[in-house]
Amino acid sequence: MRERWNLITAELAHHLPYTIVSTLIAMMGVWWFGTQLINAGHVDQLLTQARASFHMFHPLHICLSAIATTSLFWRYERHIAGAVWVGAWGTIVPCGLSDYIFPYIGGRLLGQSMELHMCIVQEPQLFFSFLGLGILGGFWAENRLRGSHLFSHGAHVFVSSAASLLYLISFGFTSWMSNVQDIFPVFAIIVLAVWVPCCISDIVVPIATAHKGHHHAH
Repeated sequence: MRERWNLITAELAHHLPYTIVSTLIAMMGVWWFGTQLINAGHVDQLLTQARASFHMFHPLHICLSAIATTSLFWRYERHIAGAVWVGAWGTIVPCGLSDYIFPYIGGRLLGQSMELHMCIVQEPQLFFSFLGLGILGGFWAENRLRGSHLFSHGAHVFVSSAASLLYLISFGFTSWMSNVQDIFPVFAIIVLAVWVPCCISDIVVPIATAHKGHHHAH
């Protein structure tokens, strides 16, 4: 047990730097695009495009999370029902925290009138179709692609950064793009929203629940 938790702690520390880099890239891209629309007076267009983009990045986030979680569990333990269970709950809870709850709470703490939008409730067909696709992809990827967990986790972190940031813009917080004082707090919110839930999903849950295997190579 101690060996597993030492491994988890090491993985959390290992993944923090590229969580920061992914967040910076996502913020720079969204800021460049968003400020152009704001300066042109197209705030409504910004909100429309941000919501449309969120509903592309969020399902992709779900799919990549399920691939990473399922594939890592499947590497440690060849138990189909267990892999499906871990892949599902190891995706549903962390993705909800990352894409809805953390941005919503962060926005409220910064004084914004945030709207709580949860795709698992309001668009369940979208959520669960990508969840199922990701779980199936996790079985296939671990069997066919060497290092699939590392690739899917890396992509997962970047997509999660974009999804969390787009949620902030779509559901109540656009002023950070024109207010320098809000940039660092938004950066901190996104880093926490990505780093903690994504590492729980991709690393903590599979390692803590699988019964076989003792080493995960970086």
